Amino acid sequence: MDKHILALCLLMAAAAPAVAQKQWQAAGTEASDRAALIQTLKRGKEITVRGETYRHLPEVSAAEGKAKAQGEVIETKGKLVLYRASTTASAVVVRAGGSDVYPTVVNSRTGTLGVLTGTLVVRPKSMADADAIAASHGLQKSKAYPQLQTVFYEVKPGADIADASAALQADPRVESAYPEIIEHVRVPK
Repeated sequence: MDKHILALCLLMAAAAPAVAQKQWQAAGTEASDRAALIQTLKRGKEITVRGETYRHLPEVSAAEGKAKAQGEVIETKGKLVLYRASTTASAVVVRAGGSDVYPTVVNSRTGTLGVLTGTLVVRPKSMADADAIAASHGLQKSKAYPQLQTVFYEVKPGADIADASAALQADPRVESAYPEIIEHVRVPK
C-alpha cells in the first residue's frame, strides 16, 4: 500500500507543473485576446492628464452594474462595467432613466482602460475666479478646496468632457485642468 501512495504522490508532483502551465497559458491567452480587442477599437479625441495621454473610445461605454451594460462586456472596475456599445458616442456622460452611462478612454502608454466621470479637476490661478470660470465654460461647481487651490466642476448634460477640459486648459485664469479618470479600482476583500 505504501508503494501505491508513493506512486500517487510522484504522479501528482509531476502533474502539478503541467496544470500550473495550462492555467498560466489560459491567462496569457485571455490577456492577448483582450489586447487584440482593444487594438480593434476606434480611437477618438486625445486627452492629456498629468503627462499621461489617453484616447477616447467612442465604441466603449461604462455603466453601473451588468444589467445596464448594453453590449459585450470587456471588463469591470468595481461597480462599473465597461462594454462595447452597439453605437459610437462622444465623450459625454448620458443621464437617462435614473442611470448614467459614462464615456471611456484608453491609456496610450499602458493600454489600461479608464472611465471619464464627468468631473473636471481645476487649479485656478485665483480662487476668486472659480465661479466666473464655471459660468464662462457652462460648468457646475461641485466642490471647492481653497486650502488646496482646487475646484471640482461637473460638466452639464450633453457637454463633451474632452472639449471642456481643453477649453479650461486654454483659459488664462486656469493653472491646470484635467478630467477625472477612474483607471484602477480597489475592491475590499
